[in-house]
Amino acid sequence: MPCPQTIRHSLIFPRKSLPRFRQATGLCLLAVLLLAGCGEAPSPEANHRPDPVPPEPAYRLETLDLPPAMSPEVSAIAFSPDGELFAANRHGDIWRTDDPDAGNWSKFASGLHEPLGLLAASSRVAYVVHRPGLVRVEDRTGDGKADTFASINESWGLSGNYHEFAYGLVRDADGNFFGGLGLDSGGESELRHIKWTRGPLNPERFRRERQWSLTPYRGWSFKITPDGEFVPWAMGFRQPAGIGINPEGEFFSTDNQGDWMASSALVHHRKGHFYGHPASLKWAEEDFWKDLTDEELGQRRTPYAVILPHGALGGSPGEPVWDQSGGRFGPFEGQAFIGDFSPIINRVFLEKIDGEYQGAAFPFLRHRDLRQGNMRAAFSPDGVLYMAQTSRGWGVGEGLQRIVWEGETPTEIHSVRLLDDGFSLRFTVPMDPAALARPETYRVSRFRYLYHDSYGSPRIDEMPVEVTGVQVFDDSRQANLSVAELLPGYVYEFQLDTLASADGKLLAGPTAYYTANRLHNGDRFTGPFTRPILEPAVAAEAREIDIELGESVYRTYCMACHQGDGRGDRGASIPDFIGQPHVLGQSDAELLRSIRLGTDGGMAPFGAILTEDEMRAVLAYIRDNFDPQRRRGR
Repeated sequence: MPCPQTIRHSLIFPRKSLPRFRQATGLCLLAVLLLAGCGEAPSPEANHRPDPVPPEPAYRLETLDLPPAMSPEVSAIAFSPDGELFAANRHGDIWRTDDPDAGNWSKFASGLHEPLGLLAASSRVAYVVHRPGLVRVEDRTGDGKADTFASINESWGLSGNYHEFAYGLVRDADGNFFGGLGLDSGGESELRHIKWTRGPLNPERFRRERQWSLTPYRGWSFKITPDGEFVPWAMGFRQPAGIGINPEGEFFSTDNQGDWMASSALVHHRKGHFYGHPASLKWAEEDFWKDLTDEELGQRRTPYAVILPHGALGGSPGEPVWDQSGGRFGPFEGQAFIGDFSPIINRVFLEKIDGEYQGAAFPFLRHRDLRQGNMRAAFSPDGVLYMAQTSRGWGVGEGLQRIVWEGETPTEIHSVRLLDDGFSLRFTVPMDPAALARPETYRVSRFRYLYHDSYGSPRIDEMPVEVTGVQVFDDSRQANLSVAELLPGYVYEFQLDTLASADGKLLAGPTAYYTANRLHNGDRFTGPFTRPILEPAVAAEAREIDIELGESVYRTYCMACHQGDGRGDRGASIPDFIGQPHVLGQSDAELLRSIRLGTDGGMAPFGAILTEDEMRAVLAYIRDNFDPQRRRGR
């Protein structure tokens, strides 16, 4: 009997839905070979483990209706000071409404060239970054339609390449605008389409890059002063697709995984700094860059503030926006929220160590109804998070959705901070004090990525990190972990899939990733950047996984549905591990929870049948055979 579910991962649910176990896996383990029939759940009394309580819904997802005349490819959104919502689309129009629920949209402007950044200064003035430059759009007559388009700056180069995106838009307290320029794509074959350029054309590749910088200042971020002066700001970007400004007025962006970009990340832009992709260096004033080796380039990079591990936290992040709602969006005031081209919203906590930003990333929302293309975001004056979605043919799903806090405090890891000897984990609610105090509650590991010209990077030097002690504080809302070894230059992964709150609710998001660029004592990672430190076999052995046991469990419980090649049966809603990479893109903690608890889509819980070692072993086997991003001992 085939397993009938489509596996998804939900952190929030429709308001009227019944409470449910979080759907968080691509595993379709069946008890068919151990029990009498497929889908027959094992008795939880078999090993006397109490059933955990699923987290209550904390947020709801709403979809906004758009008028038929309005293209749903929403490429930028912003709220004016008086609360009007402005929305641009890729076709070059700007629409606005004073009541998104009423549907009274009106077209404010048209004729722009793929606007990807928008600021609404008032109900009559908007600033827009589109492919050619930065423009002020104004309705001077007050009839609701823009009648003046004034160019502020058009200093960057253009060649007509299809991938020449201009990203934005934020403005600081001094009136300076900030944005970023994506690299060109398509290779030499695209050169035949170039009929004219704005600015010099330089088709030379700087360092074996797949995406290149044909004209100035592709791969740079920029500042434009209130007087319209263009200032090249920072370099080394691939696709800084989302531009943001934090509550302190500092300039951030995301960047997207690809060549020379091991994994997507949130980046703090500092003037004159280099962030890794070498294509942009041809426009640098200094000429020493071309003489550096790859390893020397890696040493001169400014680290990303927070890495968003590829797969686990999506793959193409968009605009970061900070919660400054005064608590109207829940307990995450001051934290950043980042949409992604894949159907996930992430949350980021930042702190400064040795004068530089770093911090932790968390999966915030995976909802079955969340669409793809979540590249733009804005908080409304009443604390609702709006997501603008456009896929540009690379996916399915466009329009506007919004995320509303229901008023109940979610059971979450609130933040992760670095300590001298480990990490401090703070929670949104009091946790089970006994479990919180046990070192074995916390599965901690570390990994890093290669700096190279290949597309992305596998995890390297991946090792478990022993938790040697735990101190509990603040009514069981905080746990300070001491670890056996704390090193800079790694992403530390925390998996707390069995931890529950004091009232028995599991964590809605049991996973966190902390980017430890530097330690409190000033230590930083100095290399090697272009090769692993550990031999693959050593890294695999360190994880202490019995892969033969995992293979045995897979063949006994999984292969009847997922097949020996992991392809499953999409017609029967059995996920394809290889053809649907997002399925295994979730963290170990998320997948293990579904193995342990089952899902409401038809998969039985296996916590009463398989031991912890067996569950971890079968997951490792699946990753080794069907998940190239997370293969052990790569």
